[in-house]
Amino acid sequence: MNTAPDTNSLADGAAPTRNRALHALAVAVVVFAAVFSFARCGTRVVHTGARYVDTRIAEPSGLAASRINAGVFWTHNDSGDAATLYAVTADGQVLARYLVEGAGAIDWEAITVGDDGYLYVGDIGNNVNDRRDLVVYRVAEPTVEPVAPGGGPRDGTLSVDHAIPFHYPEQDAFPPVARNFDAEALFWARHPDTGRGTLYLLTKHRGDQATVLYRFETLDGDERRPLTRRGTFVVGGDPDRFGGMVTAADATADGRLLAVLTYHALFVFERPASGDDYLSGLRNRIDFDQDVTIQSEAVAWDGDTIIFTNEQGSIFRVDEPLEAREGRFPR
Repeated sequence: MNTAPDTNSLADGAAPTRNRALHALAVAVVVFAAVFSFARCGTRVVHTGARYVDTRIAEPSGLAASRINAGVFWTHNDSGDAATLYAVTADGQVLARYLVEGAGAIDWEAITVGDDGYLYVGDIGNNVNDRRDLVVYRVAEPTVEPVAPGGGPRDGTLSVDHAIPFHYPEQDAFPPVARNFDAEALFWARHPDTGRGTLYLLTKHRGDQATVLYRFETLDGDERRPLTRRGTFVVGGDPDRFGGMVTAADATADGRLLAVLTYHALFVFERPASGDDYLSGLRNRIDFDQDVTIQSEAVAWDGDTIIFTNEQGSIFRVDEPLEAREGRFPR
């Protein structure tokens, strides 16, 4: 759900003079909004911004790379849309739209893909911190066919395989004084010690500038389950520009690296040698030019690079996400 000022345009900035030729070529492609090229630490890092071409993706608030469809990502809108999943490409093309039968859509904020063949959709937004119906929906991941030449996205339906209700064991008031029980970040990983795959969640705080990492101990059963606290990290940021708020997360397919998105920066963590407190192993921090990235709320690994999107519909790519750099992304 929106917590930053709403805007209908993206100030993507201009490419540096030495790259104007590249920029002129890129804007000829309809879906591309801008191209930035710049050097950091001797390595050429290229950022390409694109936009979703389907206006029905009005406030993208989740992103996850498919595990069975090459080049396909899953996204959805923030609150206000029906329970709909969109299969998209990294440059903004929409391949298919699926209505998810059996799912509510109070405040969808995150999606992740398990290596068990399922999509996990988080109806986990809790701005006021008064919800007692937080839930993750499990949906079998479908095969997505390419769009035929001259054709449009396919429409289909999916069904909820299982609903996973949960609660925060530390929350004893609805709402509490400190509103630290909202969440917009959900990811799948296998525990390095047990090999068991499960969901993890990161909180979005309004009472301080920290985030808490929680683990789902079980995904089975219909009962409302407590989450297990695994770690804490202070993300910082300018409190006048929505600092301290984690808006998305995604782990690499092998579970080694975790990307955590905020409004002001992207953090990359490495899982420790033992245990699963990802927040204990910060590898890199990439600060944003918030006048460009605006309200970023969805992130996904695409191989060794990271894609993130904002609620204004723009798509950003970070190459070399483990490389230290100066300045603020994307400049």
